[in-house]
Amino acid sequence: MLKLNALELLEAKGWSKYALFNKLNNIRSIKGEKLMNYTNFLNIINQNNKSVLYQDLDELCEALECDISDLLSRIDN
Repeated sequence: MLKLNALELLEAKGWSKYALFNKLNNIRSIKGEKLMNYTNFLNIINQNNKSVLYQDLDELCEALECDISDLLSRIDN
């Protein structure tokens, strides 16, 4: 199973969830894309979704200034 490490990365940077949410939407706004609502954002970073778009992962990496290998890890079930 894959684990999203967004909360750990946020803590290491000293950022709030809301700060990351705003950074993600700034990225989307610059690209001219539809903004994410806060509920969907929380579902992604709290891993309440069964799937995540590649676009969301890419933008999380950009916002968190990290590599995909920092954002995701594989754990045994």
